[in-house]
Amino acid sequence: MTRYSVLVGDRWVAAVYDVTGPGVKLTDQREDACSWVTHEAAAGAARVVSGFFKEPAWIYVVQEPDYPASWKVQRASVAG
Repeated sequence: MTRYSVLVGDRWVAAVYDVTGPGVKLTDQREDACSWVTHEAAAGAARVVSGFFKEPAWIYVVQEPDYPASWKVQRASVAG
């Protein structure tokens, strides 16, 4: 499955969020970076990160395994 990760400087983007203003979490480990399903979504994150740090952000294509749907986390209510 093709996904997209973002690099700014020598750090990978681990999270981009906008609660009360743009927020960014970085990691130095590529495997800890988040990824986006579409190039457009990654470009949006790259724009936020680039503006936040005032330096270019780069989008990388990442090939991730396409795990079967049965591997997803199952959530169930717990009686308490």
